[in-house]
Amino acid sequence: MMEMMEQKELLFALSEKMSIVGFEAYDREALTALIAPHFDEHEYDTIGNHIFIRRCGKENAPRVLVDTHYDEIGLMVKSITDEGFLHICNIGGVDVRILPAAELVIYGREPIPGIVLTKPREMMSKEERKRLVPMEELLVDIGMTKEEAEIAAPVGTPVGFEPVCTELKTGYLAGKGFDNKCSAAAVFDALTSLDMSKLSCDIYFSMSGREEVGHRAIAAAVYRIRPDMALVLDVTFGNAPGSEKICSSDMRGGPVVSLTATLDTALTDFIVETAKKHEIPVQTVVEATSTSTHADDIYMAAGGVPTALISIPVWFMHTANEMVHPDDMRSSADLVRAVIEDQFGAAVEKEEEVSA
Repeated sequence: MMEMMEQKELLFALSEKMSIVGFEAYDREALTALIAPHFDEHEYDTIGNHIFIRRCGKENAPRVLVDTHYDEIGLMVKSITDEGFLHICNIGGVDVRILPAAELVIYGREPIPGIVLTKPREMMSKEERKRLVPMEELLVDIGMTKEEAEIAAPVGTPVGFEPVCTELKTGYLAGKGFDNKCSAAAVFDALTSLDMSKLSCDIYFSMSGREEVGHRAIAAAVYRIRPDMALVLDVTFGNAPGSEKICSSDMRGGPVVSLTATLDTALTDFIVETAKKHEIPVQTVVEATSTSTHADDIYMAAGGVPTALISIPVWFMHTANEMVHPDDMRSSADLVRAVIEDQFGAAVEKEEEVSA
């Protein structure tokens, strides 16, 4: 196997990959080269799901699915003006407030830099200063004529944020696509450090697609794998400066376990108790009837799969600078590792005792 990457290094490498929802295949080969060498097998389907598998080597072993969606929010070229500027539209929840003067990448025949045009404040009327410019009025300058743009970045071309990652003095990490690539980095750390010879399960690590446009692809992966248990890792709202704590969780407070009627309560309780047993910091949040994540879909698919949700708190979700703290990523990895070892390591230990 290749030398293992640190979580921060892997997160930044994943953030650099283009995985705008619906276009997850754009950097497919680069993602495969990054992740697959650390697993026994790799599968890919036509709707954007990557499945990386670790085998325990035991016959008829239970299948554990650990899902993290790999797709990220983005934009699309909707039309081109006579001057060569691009009109854009949303693919999956970009906040229009962050777009004026933003640096973008247009993923045409080759990546093209673009800047969202904005009128200087000094040239705005009082009414314009108060008004939020709607998406359909924004223009992206790529420095081309209309004829050139129609060839290099035709209508339907995906558009993403400039892939720049930053580490602040406080240790926080910032970049695009951390929803949900910070979960992928944490899960990768957890799963690649497991001693599979001491486990009685096979593990399927799903870096799935289409989550940001309504959870369109995960059911295909579930029916393909037919898991006996599923852990879903996603992100949740961190208690950011100036935010209302009632709807968010503490940054650096550890992973957040969802308490909900829509998922498996026994597995959820086991996760919380495992965190306490191993002294892993953990938080809980009540999401009584829906988590709005892949967990809801997996739980109801393929005849039903015992499923629980673990989330990593982030700041500034769905922006070009989503922020996460490595402490929460490390604690999430520790929790996933402990849950799998405690759930599927006991049977192997008993077999070893009997054979001795």
